Amino acid sequence: MASGMSFEQIQKSYFTVFIALMVLTALTVAVTTIHFGDVANIVVGVLIAIAKAGLVAYIFMHLKYDHSRLRYFVTVPLFFFVLLVATLTLLGL
Repeated sequence: MASGMSFEQIQKSYFTVFIALMVLTALTVAVTTIHFGDVANIVVGVLIAIAKAGLVAYIFMHLKYDHSRLRYFVTVPLFFFVLLVATLTLLGL
């Protein structure tokens, strides 16, 4: 972990992310009961999933504490992957 962080700070950070993941999971379940339209429901669900994956990668995979260049090499390909999946989904392939 990062030097200079106390156990209490790390524990608080993990607990905050845990609560955020629980809230996002509840939001995912709530969104399934509301009908926005077929495509809009999928888009909202994917956006929530991306937010949850980002939290996990940033905190639990320690990207928060790594060099910013490494975060760049993770974020840019991820952006293009999400763009590719979204494009293929919208085209129906």
